[in-house]
Amino acid sequence: MTIQLGDRIQLNNFNGLEPGELTILKKVIGNNANHFQDFTKLHLTLKEVHKTEKSQKYQIDAQLEIADKHYEAESTNFNLFFAINEVMDRLKSQIKE
Repeated sequence: MTIQLGDRIQLNNFNGLEPGELTILKKVIGNNANHFQDFTKLHLTLKEVHKTEKSQKYQIDAQLEIADKHYEAESTNFNLFFAINEVMDRLKSQIKE
């Protein structure tokens, strides 16, 4: 299921999160997206990997589109917030290159 943030941001598979977690993530993603000037589309997909009873890893796949250029990044972490920040930082560093 897709969650739409405004016209340009799509979140896939985030609907299974706790409402409080999702609220914070939306703010983190929105704040990071403001660093991408004139982006057309930001698409984030959440995948749960190595899920056990007591822990789980989160994988975030990101696609960013700016002026007909496409950027992709991926991050895997036990902390979902760290994974989001890491994938956004990777996109930012690709744009600067």
